[in-house]
Amino acid sequence: MRLKLTLQYSGHPYGGWQYQGPSGTPLLPSVQGTVIDALNKLLEEATPLPPKALVGAGRTDAGVHAHAQVAHIDVPDTYQTRAASSWVTGLNRFLPLTIRVVGAEVVAETFHARFSATSRSYVYKVWLGRQLRPDLLNHAGHAPTPVDGCFNAAALQAAVASLPIGLPTNFNSLRDAQCQSKKPVCTLTHAHFTQREEDLWQLHIGADHFLHHMVRNLVGTLVQVALNGREPNLMPLLAAQDRTQAGTTFSPAGLYLTQVSYKQ
Repeated sequence: MRLKLTLQYSGHPYGGWQYQGPSGTPLLPSVQGTVIDALNKLLEEATPLPPKALVGAGRTDAGVHAHAQVAHIDVPDTYQTRAASSWVTGLNRFLPLTIRVVGAEVVAETFHARFSATSRSYVYKVWLGRQLRPDLLNHAGHAPTPVDGCFNAAALQAAVASLPIGLPTNFNSLRDAQCQSKKPVCTLTHAHFTQREEDLWQLHIGADHFLHHMVRNLVGTLVQVALNGREPNLMPLLAAQDRTQAGTTFSPAGLYLTQVSYKQ
Protein backbone atom coordinates (compact mmCIF):
# COMPACT_ATOMS: atom_id res chain seq x y z
CA MET A 1 0.00 0.00 0.00
CA ARG A 2 1.44 3.34 -1.05
CA LEU A 3 0.96 6.26 1.31
CA LYS A 4 1.32 9.90 0.23
CA LEU A 5 2.30 12.35 2.95
CA THR A 6 2.36 16.14 2.90
CA LEU A 7 4.88 17.65 5.32
CA GLN A 8 5.81 21.00 6.76
CA TYR A 9 9.13 21.60 8.47
CA SER A 10 11.58 24.17 9.71
CA GLY A 11 14.88 23.25 8.09
CA HIS A 12 17.14 24.94 10.63
CA PRO A 13 17.62 21.92 12.95
CA TYR A 14 18.25 19.50 10.07
CA GLY A 15 21.05 18.65 7.69
CA GLY A 16 18.59 18.59 4.81
CA TRP A 17 15.95 16.19 3.60
CA GLN A 18 18.20 13.28 2.69
CA TYR A 19 19.37 10.69 5.22
CA GLN A 20 23.17 10.64 5.23
CA GLY A 21 23.81 7.45 7.19
CA PRO A 22 26.23 6.90 10.08
CA SER A 23 29.40 8.97 10.14
CA GLY A 24 32.46 9.37 12.28
CA THR A 25 31.56 13.02 12.86
CA PRO A 26 28.35 14.33 14.38
CA LEU A 27 25.74 15.17 11.77
CA LEU A 28 22.52 17.07 12.02
CA PRO A 29 19.53 14.73 11.71
CA SER A 30 17.77 14.53 8.37
CA VAL A 31 14.09 15.18 7.77
CA GLN A 32 13.81 11.87 5.92
CA GLY A 33 15.36 9.90 8.77
CA THR A 34 13.31 11.69 11.45
CA VAL A 35 10.01 10.94 9.68
CA ILE A 36 10.99 7.29 9.16
CA ASP A 37 11.82 6.95 12.86
CA ALA A 38 8.34 8.27 13.70
CA LEU A 39 6.70 5.94 11.18
CA ASN A 40 8.51 2.89 12.58
CA LYS A 41 7.40 3.82 16.09
CA LEU A 42 3.84 4.10 14.86
CA LEU A 43 3.82 0.82 12.92
CA GLU A 44 5.79 -1.28 15.45
CA GLU A 45 6.70 -3.79 12.75
CA ALA A 46 9.33 -6.47 13.41
CA THR A 47 11.35 -5.22 10.43
CA PRO A 48 11.66 -1.43 10.49
CA LEU A 49 11.43 0.54 7.27
CA PRO A 50 14.78 1.98 6.08
CA PRO A 51 15.11 5.78 5.80
CA LYS A 52 15.38 5.80 2.02
CA ALA A 53 12.05 3.99 1.72
CA LEU A 54 10.52 7.45 2.19
CA VAL A 55 10.79 9.24 -1.17
CA GLY A 56 10.49 13.02 -1.23
CA ALA A 57 9.47 15.29 -4.09
CA GLY A 58 12.64 17.31 -3.57
CA ARG A 59 15.81 16.87 -1.54
CA THR A 60 15.90 20.21 0.24
CA ASP A 61 19.32 21.34 1.50
CA ALA A 62 20.36 21.88 5.11
CA GLY A 63 18.49 24.86 6.53
CA VAL A 64 15.82 24.94 3.80
CA HIS A 65 12.19 24.90 4.94
CA ALA A 66 9.00 23.41 3.54
CA HIS A 67 5.35 24.42 3.65
CA ALA A 68 4.26 21.49 1.49
CA GLN A 69 6.87 18.82 0.91
CA VAL A 70 5.35 15.67 -0.58
CA ALA A 71 6.65 12.16 0.06
CA HIS A 72 5.50 8.61 -0.53
CA ILE A 73 6.22 5.33 1.20
CA ASP A 74 5.01 1.74 0.88
CA VAL A 75 3.58 0.26 4.06
CA PRO A 76 2.08 -3.22 4.66
CA ASP A 77 -1.39 -3.78 3.17
CA THR A 78 -2.67 -4.64 6.64
CA TYR A 79 -2.99 -0.90 7.27
CA GLN A 80 -5.51 -0.30 4.47
CA THR A 81 -8.33 0.32 6.92
CA ARG A 82 -6.46 3.00 8.85
CA ALA A 83 -8.11 6.39 8.41
CA ALA A 84 -6.07 9.18 6.81
CA SER A 85 -6.54 11.36 9.88
CA SER A 86 -4.96 8.70 12.10
CA TRP A 87 -1.79 8.70 10.00
CA VAL A 88 -1.56 12.45 10.54
CA THR A 89 -2.20 12.40 14.28
CA GLY A 90 -0.20 9.22 14.84
CA LEU A 91 2.93 10.44 13.08
CA ASN A 92 2.79 13.88 14.66
CA ARG A 93 2.70 12.22 18.08
CA PHE A 94 6.20 10.85 17.43
CA LEU A 95 7.62 13.79 15.48
CA PRO A 96 9.38 16.87 16.89
CA LEU A 97 7.45 20.12 16.62
CA THR A 98 9.81 21.24 13.84
CA ILE A 99 8.18 18.67 11.52
CA ARG A 100 4.43 18.31 11.01
CA VAL A 101 2.44 15.93 8.84
CA VAL A 102 -0.47 17.96 7.45
CA GLY A 103 -1.95 15.43 5.02
CA ALA A 104 -2.02 11.70 4.31
CA GLU A 105 -3.77 9.59 1.70
CA VAL A 106 -3.52 6.19 0.05
CA VAL A 107 -2.51 6.51 -3.60
CA ALA A 108 -1.95 4.21 -6.56
CA GLU A 109 1.33 2.34 -6.62
CA THR A 110 2.18 4.16 -9.84
CA PHE A 111 2.35 7.46 -7.93
CA HIS A 112 5.88 8.72 -7.31
CA ALA A 113 6.43 11.80 -5.15
CA ARG A 114 9.38 12.93 -7.25
CA PHE A 115 8.86 11.63 -10.78
CA SER A 116 5.08 12.17 -10.93
CA ALA A 117 5.45 15.86 -10.04
CA THR A 118 4.73 18.32 -12.85
CA SER A 119 6.05 21.45 -11.11
CA ARG A 120 7.45 22.80 -7.88
CA SER A 121 7.14 26.25 -6.34
CA TYR A 122 9.42 28.05 -3.92
CA VAL A 123 9.44 31.31 -1.99
CA TYR A 124 12.65 33.01 -0.98
CA LYS A 125 12.44 35.57 1.83
CA VAL A 126 15.17 38.21 1.88
CA TRP A 127 15.61 40.96 4.48
CA LEU A 128 17.17 44.10 3.05
CA GLY A 129 17.51 46.13 6.26
CA ARG A 130 20.77 47.00 7.97
CA GLN A 131 20.18 44.49 10.79
CA LEU A 132 18.33 41.21 10.44
CA ARG A 133 15.19 41.22 12.59
CA PRO A 134 15.74 38.62 15.34
CA ASP A 135 12.56 36.63 14.68
CA LEU A 136 13.78 36.03 11.09
CA LEU A 137 17.07 34.49 12.19
CA ASN A 138 17.47 31.18 10.30
CA HIS A 139 14.23 31.93 8.42
CA ALA A 140 15.23 34.66 5.97
CA GLY A 141 18.26 35.57 3.90
CA HIS A 142 19.94 38.86 4.80
CA ALA A 143 21.32 41.41 2.34
CA PRO A 144 22.24 44.57 4.31
CA THR A 145 21.68 47.77 2.39
CA PRO A 146 24.99 49.75 2.32
CA VAL A 147 25.02 52.86 4.52
CA ASP A 148 25.97 55.04 1.56
CA GLY A 149 24.02 53.03 -0.99
CA CYS A 150 20.42 52.53 -1.97
CA PHE A 151 18.06 49.73 -2.83
CA ASN A 152 16.94 49.84 -6.47
CA ALA A 153 13.48 48.25 -6.40
CA ALA A 154 12.79 49.12 -10.05
CA ALA A 155 15.94 47.34 -11.23
CA LEU A 156 15.07 44.32 -9.09
CA GLN A 157 11.60 44.07 -10.62
CA ALA A 158 13.05 44.53 -14.12
CA ALA A 159 15.50 41.69 -13.51
CA VAL A 160 12.74 39.30 -12.42
CA ALA A 161 10.59 40.40 -15.38
CA SER A 162 13.45 39.51 -17.74
CA LEU A 163 13.33 35.84 -16.76
CA PRO A 164 11.88 33.59 -19.51
CA ILE A 165 8.48 32.26 -18.38
CA GLY A 166 7.08 29.21 -20.14
CA LEU A 167 10.14 28.72 -22.36
CA PRO A 168 12.55 25.78 -21.90
CA THR A 169 15.83 27.45 -20.90
CA ASN A 170 19.33 26.28 -20.03
CA PHE A 171 20.06 27.40 -16.46
CA ASN A 172 23.70 26.31 -16.25
CA SER A 173 24.62 29.87 -15.19
CA LEU A 174 22.61 29.34 -11.97
CA ARG A 175 23.59 25.72 -11.45
CA ASP A 176 25.82 24.47 -8.63
CA ALA A 177 28.97 22.62 -9.68
CA GLN A 178 27.84 19.60 -7.64
CA CYS A 179 24.42 19.41 -9.32
CA GLN A 180 23.63 15.83 -10.35
CA SER A 181 20.74 16.62 -12.68
CA LYS A 182 21.24 15.31 -16.21
CA LYS A 183 18.93 18.01 -17.59
CA PRO A 184 20.07 21.65 -17.28
CA VAL A 185 16.97 22.86 -19.13
CA CYS A 186 14.10 24.06 -16.92
CA THR A 187 10.81 25.75 -17.76
CA LEU A 188 9.72 28.48 -15.36
CA THR A 189 6.00 28.66 -14.63
CA HIS A 190 6.13 31.99 -12.78
CA ALA A 191 8.54 34.42 -11.13
CA HIS A 192 7.78 37.64 -9.28
CA PHE A 193 9.09 39.67 -6.33
CA THR A 194 6.72 41.10 -3.74
CA GLN A 195 7.36 43.46 -0.84
CA ARG A 196 5.80 42.10 2.35
CA GLU A 197 7.13 44.79 4.72
CA GLU A 198 9.47 47.77 4.41
CA ASP A 199 12.59 45.59 4.40
CA LEU A 200 11.15 42.12 3.73
CA TRP A 201 10.90 40.97 0.10
CA GLN A 202 9.84 37.63 -1.29
CA LEU A 203 10.73 35.93 -4.56
CA HIS A 204 7.95 33.60 -5.73
CA ILE A 205 9.15 31.16 -8.38
CA GLY A 206 7.99 27.92 -9.94
CA ALA A 207 9.29 25.52 -12.59
CA ASP A 208 8.87 22.02 -13.92
CA HIS A 209 12.05 21.23 -11.99
CA PHE A 210 14.97 23.06 -10.41
CA LEU A 211 18.73 22.60 -10.49
CA HIS A 212 20.84 22.40 -7.33
CA HIS A 213 21.10 25.87 -5.70
CA MET A 214 19.32 27.43 -8.69
CA VAL A 215 16.98 29.62 -6.62
CA ARG A 216 19.68 30.64 -4.13
CA ASN A 217 22.07 31.56 -6.96
CA LEU A 218 19.31 33.57 -8.60
CA VAL A 219 18.66 35.47 -5.36
CA GLY A 220 22.37 36.22 -5.04
CA THR A 221 22.29 37.66 -8.56
CA LEU A 222 19.14 39.70 -7.89
CA VAL A 223 20.69 41.19 -4.76
CA GLN A 224 23.60 42.40 -6.90
CA VAL A 225 21.09 44.04 -9.23
CA ALA A 226 19.24 45.76 -6.37
CA LEU A 227 22.25 46.88 -4.33
CA ASN A 228 25.31 46.93 -6.56
CA GLY A 229 24.08 48.26 -9.89
CA ARG A 230 24.32 45.01 -11.82
CA GLU A 231 22.64 44.96 -15.25
CA PRO A 232 18.98 43.98 -14.67
CA ASN A 233 18.52 42.07 -17.93
CA LEU A 234 19.34 38.47 -16.98
CA MET A 235 19.04 36.95 -20.44
CA PRO A 236 22.73 37.54 -21.39
CA LEU A 237 23.71 35.81 -18.13
CA LEU A 238 21.57 32.78 -18.93
CA ALA A 239 22.83 32.69 -22.51
CA ALA A 240 26.44 32.59 -21.26
CA GLN A 241 25.82 29.28 -19.42
CA ASP A 242 28.65 30.25 -17.09
CA ARG A 243 28.15 29.94 -13.32
CA THR A 244 31.01 32.34 -12.58
CA GLN A 245 29.02 35.22 -14.09
CA ALA A 246 26.14 34.88 -11.60
CA GLY A 247 25.92 36.07 -8.02
CA THR A 248 26.94 34.22 -4.87
CA THR A 249 24.89 31.35 -3.50
CA PHE A 250 22.55 32.95 -0.99
CA SER A 251 21.73 31.58 2.45
CA PRO A 252 19.43 28.52 2.68
CA ALA A 253 17.61 30.20 5.58
CA GLY A 254 15.23 32.14 3.32
CA LEU A 255 14.18 29.28 1.02
CA TYR A 256 10.79 27.56 1.39
CA LEU A 257 9.32 24.74 -0.73
CA THR A 258 5.71 25.90 -0.95
CA GLN A 259 3.97 23.60 -3.44
CA VAL A 260 4.43 20.42 -5.46
CA SER A 261 1.91 19.94 -8.26
CA TYR A 262 0.73 16.71 -9.89
CA LYS A 263 -1.58 15.83 -12.76
CA GLN A 264 -5.17 15.52 -11.63
